[in-house]
Amino acid sequence: MKMFFILLSAALCPLMSFAAVESVKASSFGFDAENATACLQKAIDSGAKKVIVDNTGKPWIIAPVKLRSNLELIFADGVEVKALPGSYRHKADCMFSGGNVENVTLRGEGKVLLEMRKKDYQKQPDYLHSEWRHCISFRGSHNIVIRDLTIKSSGGDGIYISNSGKNGPCRKVLIENIISDDHHRQGLSVISAVDLIIRNCKFINTSGTAPQCGIDLEPNNENDMLVNNLIENCEFYGNSAGGISIFLPWLKTPVSIVVRNCKVYGNSYGLRTNARSNAKGNVQLGSILFENCSVYGNRTSPLTISGQQKDGMTVTLRNCVFDHRKGNGAVMTFNNARVASNMTGVNFENCTVYPGKNPMFKVVKRTGFGVDELKGDVKVIADDGNVSQIDWAKLSKQHPEDKEMQKFDFAEVEFEKLRPQNGTVSQNKPQIWRFRGAATCLLYTDKAGEFDVNFKVTPLRPNRKFNYQVVVKLANNTLVEKFNVDKLNYTRKLKSNGKKLYILEINRSSQTIDVSSDCAGFGFLVQNRVALFRGGMKKMYFYVQPGVKEFKIEVLGTGTGEWVTARLCNASGTVVDKCSKNPGAVILKGVRSDASKGEVWQLKLLGKEDHSIRFGAPLIPIVSPDPGQVFSY
Repeated sequence: MKMFFILLSAALCPLMSFAAVESVKASSFGFDAENATACLQKAIDSGAKKVIVDNTGKPWIIAPVKLRSNLELIFADGVEVKALPGSYRHKADCMFSGGNVENVTLRGEGKVLLEMRKKDYQKQPDYLHSEWRHCISFRGSHNIVIRDLTIKSSGGDGIYISNSGKNGPCRKVLIENIISDDHHRQGLSVISAVDLIIRNCKFINTSGTAPQCGIDLEPNNENDMLVNNLIENCEFYGNSAGGISIFLPWLKTPVSIVVRNCKVYGNSYGLRTNARSNAKGNVQLGSILFENCSVYGNRTSPLTISGQQKDGMTVTLRNCVFDHRKGNGAVMTFNNARVASNMTGVNFENCTVYPGKNPMFKVVKRTGFGVDELKGDVKVIADDGNVSQIDWAKLSKQHPEDKEMQKFDFAEVEFEKLRPQNGTVSQNKPQIWRFRGAATCLLYTDKAGEFDVNFKVTPLRPNRKFNYQVVVKLANNTLVEKFNVDKLNYTRKLKSNGKKLYILEINRSSQTIDVSSDCAGFGFLVQNRVALFRGGMKKMYFYVQPGVKEFKIEVLGTGTGEWVTARLCNASGTVVDKCSKNPGAVILKGVRSDASKGEVWQLKLLGKEDHSIRFGAPLIPIVSPDPGQVFSY
């Protein structure tokens, strides 16, 4: 027994001594030039306060490594840390990750490179599709420092800062002197952070999967926080989408973000903010300040502000310069397509604009809402040297509020009276309409038997789980059944004992779905806005009842760059109203000189991205993919 304890003590001595010392060299734990993962992980797990990743003359090739609390991980001058080929197979494998840790520093001394293998991860099926193979990831962690590093070519973000269920947001984070280059999704993503400083960094050359920005501050849910966040003295260039994007769901806690002394150039767009209300109509509170920033040489709009509304968050631009002489499109884009409010709460202080030959403004409006309380001092310098000031009052007059348009009433559907107007389905290949979000499908059987209802799910992000729940009811609201669509292609047998109307409520999902059936009557409710995903031309048929002389249909391009083109055709196929590449909402009006009989009309719809439609009263708010399946009373 005595000999056993002697041997045990001898075995533990190295670990006990490492824990006692202030610092250790990682290579002393058995450096392997082909795979140094175990060596580095042992050094981190040793308990030493400082772990020095020393320069062995060869790269440190590693699989994912876990960080711990109370750690200073120092990369010596000249060190290169590279991702192990064939590793990072899990969709969320990160080079360095820390969850619920505190007092952690990652810093370089001299020239240090952390590099993953983005091009490998982009190859399917070699790797599962993912946007979360980050280089450095912290969740719910406190007192974090990341500095003096070059971070390249991750399969997700260069750096990811988020919350955890245990600790909430990351707190007291410093990111300084970082070059974040060539990442798949973002140079830096901030999901939830309090007391965050990002200083003297470059976020460049992001390309792979959306959003593809230098920095994206984008919380996931209302409990996340962006409080006391400062971005200063940073550069953003070469990113496939934006330099800086701030995309906010409604947050319980007011936001406070300052972007100061930054240069944003050579991206697709420059600065973008987007705020939303929640389902209860609560308005986002807080403030965003851009100060002493230069935005120039971007391909599209240098400044896009969305979702600003009364009594909500303010966006202030102070001493900023927007040079759009080498770009295309409007200098400033204001968009309220996702909120039911006039655009307001934007203040300019001593800003300068070089528009070149581009228009100053693009306004994307939701039905009935305009521009209000955009104000401040903006000097406009034309190519000929002429200097003028933006006239905000003029812009408001050009985009006024329209109370009448805000009153968009739809007709209640008398489900028990619905019948197919014709009941003869053509033999053409059925149209595919991809719905994004919730939808309500109506299906009428004209005889007893089994009828196929076909569902096809098209994932927006491959390999993400989906599960559409479908609730089937009769016209009198009697529940028939519930089932889940959990396969990409799914067919449900609907048993009918005769002439029956079935209502299929398809609940919301993050993916897209299309539904088809050869029943005598088939269509979709379009009372409230129904979200359609991009695709080819959609031909929608609907019934105009006897006595209806005038009606209106709203088509909505969801937002900036998400336009919709529409043609409203009467029963003889003549175009009576139209819009082309319209962002925001537009009303199409149908007028009939002879309203003595019912007719089947057609709406042709094409959207570049997400778009939606809704039908105003007195129309029956139902559209069908085939003229033979149209519903009427």
